[in-house]
Amino acid sequence: MSKKEINVLGIIPARGGSKGIPYKNIASLAGKPLIYYTIKSAQGSKRLDTFIVTTDNKKIASVAKSLGADVPFIRPKKISGDDATDIQFLSHAIEWLEENRGWRPEITVLLRPTSPFRTSEDIDKVIDFMIKEKCDSVRTLSLPSPYNPYKMWNVSNERNYKIKPLLTTKYFETMGTDVPRQLLPKIYWQNGMVEATKTKFIKNNRVYGPDIRGLITNPNKVIDIDSPLDLLIAETILKHARKTK
Repeated sequence: MSKKEINVLGIIPARGGSKGIPYKNIASLAGKPLIYYTIKSAQGSKRLDTFIVTTDNKKIASVAKSLGADVPFIRPKKISGDDATDIQFLSHAIEWLEENRGWRPEITVLLRPTSPFRTSEDIDKVIDFMIKEKCDSVRTLSLPSPYNPYKMWNVSNERNYKIKPLLTTKYFETMGTDVPRQLLPKIYWQNGMVEATKTKFIKNNRVYGPDIRGLITNPNKVIDIDSPLDLLIAETILKHARKTK
């Protein structure tokens, strides 16, 4: 399947109800709105045929439009609250495009503004990988450094604070949880940089298909902006990168 045989849609979700950082998606990061970095990466992609921003907030919509993004609608509030799920805004966007523009993407790519270090090349690698492997879905992964789930615990009772390991290795019977890092299984976490799926699954109310693959990404690009501290760390990294160019 070549590029000419498919339509690929990018969707940037940017609701206005962030609690940790008010208006997080347009918070300033190194002098630019946070969403700028995701819009820029989408604009530079060679594999996306088009991309849109879906938001419930007119202020965010205005900023996104000023950056050259397509914001074709204001997302309904009922699918934009704290409990809203990805499948809700993805389904809404795809249905709107089909009904109002007659556009039917075969692959849908989710690009969260909270990953500002993502590049256009990262987007294209995921799409190329998905087409090459002929799989249903792809999501970017990275090592969970410095925290490995085999070193994590469940607090089973908050009255006496008894704990039990979240996961155990094959060495548990002899070594318990004191397993050297070098012997721990290699585990990856979904870092949210790029997530792609065949649109037909979204239309069937599923975010991913049964054949889902992982593309390992550079951990130095991974940051999930959720708090003011995350924003400060990202700004420090960006400023340092600019100085070393």
